[in-house]
Amino acid sequence: MTHLAEITRLRVLEYSNVPEWLVRLTSVAAGSAMLAVYTGTPLAMLWIAGYAAAHLVYYLFLRSHAESATQRDVRIAQTLYLGVPQSFVLGPAWMVVQDDRALNLIGTALFGCSLVYLIRRNEISRYPVIGQISVMSLTMASVAVVILPELDSLVARGGLVMSWVALVGFFARSICQSLKLTLAERAARDEVAQSQKLAAIGQMAGGVAHDFNNNLTIISGNLELLADLEDAQERALCLAAAQTAAAQAASTVKELLIFARKSPAQMIQMDANAPLADVEVLAQRLMPALITMQVQTLSQGDLVYADKNQLVTAILNLVVNARDAMPEGGRLGITARRITLSTDMPVSGGRILPAGRYISYEVRDTGHGIPAAIRFSVIEPFFTTKPAGKGTGLGLSIVHSIAEHFSGGVEIVSVPSGTTVSILLPQVVDIVQGQVVGLDAAST
Repeated sequence: MTHLAEITRLRVLEYSNVPEWLVRLTSVAAGSAMLAVYTGTPLAMLWIAGYAAAHLVYYLFLRSHAESATQRDVRIAQTLYLGVPQSFVLGPAWMVVQDDRALNLIGTALFGCSLVYLIRRNEISRYPVIGQISVMSLTMASVAVVILPELDSLVARGGLVMSWVALVGFFARSICQSLKLTLAERAARDEVAQSQKLAAIGQMAGGVAHDFNNNLTIISGNLELLADLEDAQERALCLAAAQTAAAQAASTVKELLIFARKSPAQMIQMDANAPLADVEVLAQRLMPALITMQVQTLSQGDLVYADKNQLVTAILNLVVNARDAMPEGGRLGITARRITLSTDMPVSGGRILPAGRYISYEVRDTGHGIPAAIRFSVIEPFFTTKPAGKGTGLGLSIVHSIAEHFSGGVEIVSVPSGTTVSILLPQVVDIVQGQVVGLDAAST
C-alpha cells in the first residue's frame, strides 16, 4: 500500500461514516454540558474542547496530505490519531476518581465504550494498535494510582489491580485478535479474488485459443505466401499482415497479464500529459477515416503517480471501445483535465474516491451509448457485446483494475448521443527530484 493510500485509508476509516462521527461528537458535547451542570464547574467543558481539538488537528493533517504523503507523514498521522482516544478517555478517567458513585459508574461505562469502539474500529497497522493499547493502559494505570490509596483493605487493592490488569490484558488480546482476523480476512479476500480471476481466465481459454489460432493462421499463411511471391509490394503486404496478427496476439497476452496482476507496475511521478503523447500516436493508427479524433492536453505540467505504459494501455482500451461504438463514424475526444472533488464520490465498481484534486483522462465518443440494462456489467471481466473473436471482454475490466491500482477510479457517463469514460487519478503536488517523467521521456 502506498503512503498516499494509507493516508486515504485512515481518513475513510475515521470520517467516512459522517452520521456516526457526528453522533460521537455531539454525545461528548452533551455529556460535557451535563457534567458541567451536575458538578457546577465549567471546567467539565474541557472534555469536549480537548476531544474536538484532537479531531480537528487529525482531520486537517489528513486533509492537507490528501494529494501526496511520505512515510513520515503516515507516521505523524498515526501518532496524531492516538490523541483522539486519549482526549476521549480523559473525561471518563476524571469521573472514575471522583467521590461520587453516579460519576464513578458513568465513567466506568464510558471506559468500556471506548474499549469496544477501538476493538470494532479494526485498525490494520501495528503502530497505532500498539499505541492504542499503550494509551488505554497508561490512562487506566493513572486512575488506579489515584484510587488505590483510598482503599484501606489490602485485598481490595489487590482485587482492583488484578481486575484492571485483566481488563487491559483482555483489551490488548482482543484488539490484536481483531487485527489478526482483519488481516486474515483481507488476505483471504485477495486470494479468492485472484482465484476468481484465474478461474475466469481458465473459462476464457477457449476464446483466447480461438483468437490465437486465427492470429497464427494469418501469420503462417502470410509467411508461406511470402516465400512464393516475387513482387516487392505484395511481399510487403504479406509481411505487414503477419506483423499485425503477431501484435494482436501479443496484445491479448498483455491484457491477460495485466488483468491477472502478473505484469509488474513501474510506479513513478510523471507529467500528466506524458501518456497522451503515446496515445495520440498509437490511436491514429486505429482510427478509420470516418472518425475524427481530437486530443486535448493540460495547459501546464501537472503530475500523477502511475505506470506510464499501463496508463497508456488503459486509455487505448477506452479508445478502442469508443471506436467500436461508432461503426458509422463520428467524433472521438481524448482529454486530460484537472478536477476537484469537494466531497467523496462513488465511481464504478463500488469504489469511493475521497475528496481532493484529481487528473481526469476522458475518452468521449458520439456513438449510441451504453444500454442501461448492461451499464453496471461493462466493467466485469469477460463481459462483452462484441461477436466471438472480436474481443476478450477484458478492456474495461483492465481499465478499472489499473485505475484502482493507482489509487484512482473509473467514471462512466452514457447517454443516447454518446459515452464518456474517465480515468481519475490523484494529482501529485510534491515533486521528487529525478523521478519525474516529462513529455520528452514519454516520446522516446
